[in-house]
Amino acid sequence: MNRQLPHLVPERAVNTGIVNGLWQGIKYRGGTGQLAFIGHRLAGLGTLLFLIIHVTETSAVYFNPQFYADVVARYQHPVFMLGEIGLVAAVLFHGLNGLKIIAFDWKPDRWSPEREQFWSLVVFGATFALWLPAAFVMGRSLYLHSILMEPVPAAITPEQVGTGWANVAVISLVALGVAVAFTASARGGSGRHVAVKPTLETRMWMFMRYSGVLLIPLAYGHVLIKDILHGVHLINLAYVDLYWQFLGWRIYDAALLSFALAHGAYGLKQVSEDYVHAPLRLRLTKYAILAGWLIITAMGAIALVGGVGATQS
Repeated sequence: MNRQLPHLVPERAVNTGIVNGLWQGIKYRGGTGQLAFIGHRLAGLGTLLFLIIHVTETSAVYFNPQFYADVVARYQHPVFMLGEIGLVAAVLFHGLNGLKIIAFDWKPDRWSPEREQFWSLVVFGATFALWLPAAFVMGRSLYLHSILMEPVPAAITPEQVGTGWANVAVISLVALGVAVAFTASARGGSGRHVAVKPTLETRMWMFMRYSGVLLIPLAYGHVLIKDILHGVHLINLAYVDLYWQFLGWRIYDAALLSFALAHGAYGLKQVSEDYVHAPLRLRLTKYAILAGWLIITAMGAIALVGGVGATQS
C-alpha cells in the first residue's frame, strides 16, 4: 500500500534555531550529564571565539605591530581581564569533559547513565578546583595592576622564557604528540569493536579524539605560562619577540595553532549540523567555516615564520 503519512509536526516547529535549541537543551531533564553537554558546547564555542581573536591580533606582530601593541594594552582593562579569568574556566572544563567523552567513546561498554552523571560531577568539581587558584592569581594581578595601578613587575628575561635544553624538550614533546595524533587519526574504525570503512568523517572523528588529548598539555601549558605565571601586564611586542627567539616555542605555538584551530573548526561544523537544517544554508555555513579556518591559520603561520623582527628593521 502506497500511502503518505501526514505531517504531524509543522516543519517550522522542527527547525528551532540555535538559541531556542540551546534553551530546549537546558530545559531537557537530562540531569548533570545534559548540563555537561550544554556546557561543553558553550565552552568550546567561547574558546574558539577567543582563539580566533587571539590568533588574529597575535598575527599583527608581523603585519601591523602598532595595532598589536594597542590591542594588548586594552587587554589590561578590568573587563577584559575578567573575561580572561572566565576563559580559563572554559578551557579547563572543555578539556576535562572532552577527556570524559573520549574515555567513554573508547570503552562504550563502561558507559551508563549513572556513570555519566557521576563523571560529569567529577568534571565540574575538577574544573572548579583547578580554576580557583588560577582565578586567585589572575584576580590579584587585576586588582593590583589594573585597579590600584601599582607598577608592573620587571620585564621577562631570556632565562624565564627558556634555554637550549628547553628547546630540545619542547620540540621533542611536540613532535611525539603530533606523530601520535596523526598516526591515530589515520586508523580506520571508530574505537568500537565494529568494522568501519575508513572515510573522511571517521578519520576526522579519530583526529578530534586524539587532537583533544594532545591539546590538553598544549592549551593548558599555554594558559599556565601566558595567563597565570606571566600575565597580560607583561605581554607586549618585546615579550613576543623574546619568546619567539626560541625555536622550541615557535614550534609549540605552531602545533597549538594548527591543532586547536582544526579541532575548533571541525567542532563548529558539527554544531552547525545540529542547528542549521536547510541544505543550501548548511553547505554555505560549512564553506564559510573552511574558508575562515584556512585564512586564520595562514595568518598565524605567516606571523610565526616572519616574527616581530621582520617589521622592526
